[in-house]
Amino acid sequence: SSPQTILVSVHKRSLPLPMGPSLGCQRGCCLDGVVLFGSNFRQACLGDMSYWDAAYAAGRYKDTYEWLQTSAELWPYIEKGLAGHTCARVLHVGCGNSVLGKDIADAGHDVVNVDYSEVVIQAMSKQHPNLKWVQADCAVHGALGPEGAYDVVIDKGALDALVESYTERMMEQARRMVAEIFRVLRPGGRYLLISNGTENRKDLLEKHFRDIEFEYCEGYSMDLYQKFVFVFLCTK
Repeated sequence: SSPQTILVSVHKRSLPLPMGPSLGCQRGCCLDGVVLFGSNFRQACLGDMSYWDAAYAAGRYKDTYEWLQTSAELWPYIEKGLAGHTCARVLHVGCGNSVLGKDIADAGHDVVNVDYSEVVIQAMSKQHPNLKWVQADCAVHGALGPEGAYDVVIDKGALDALVESYTERMMEQARRMVAEIFRVLRPGGRYLLISNGTENRKDLLEKHFRDIEFEYCEGYSMDLYQKFVFVFLCTK
């Protein structure tokens, strides 16, 4: 089924958002007066590098896995983030073993895929040796390269892993990650955050970005079930 989309521009205007059936979430939150929902997926270990190294080493996510939605479902939002660039400099943070970076590279863009799990970076380097794979912690200042190096940063679940750990230590890591992403974007560059929820995201983003557009779409995930996905398009 085709994605259903509603736009809420945080700094410009807010549109009423009819909620209809439950989104499968347990806690509500508010985005500029619009009632939304947090995630019900909470594990304190989600932000730990050791968790992901062990999961990928054990084959828990097989050769490839797409968090939240597939590239095909999300492509209209990715194109919007790319803003008409024919050869954008794109940083894919928290890439895991997703093929999203490959799909963007196949569309003609210069993509660097980053994850802090050395296990998955080594595996993906073997799967797709023609692509760029970097092991780095996105929450460390300077880890993602020179200031202003990228036109677009794409995040499909990486910030979620920190925020949904629901510990203050990981929330601090989330704050540092957003700051580092902001640093490596050029002026006017965009951070496309594709997320499992909205809880705590708005405050993290508004500290840095001058304009934030919010959307949500409904489609079928890789696991073939209907899922809402939340999309933040943030401009530096």
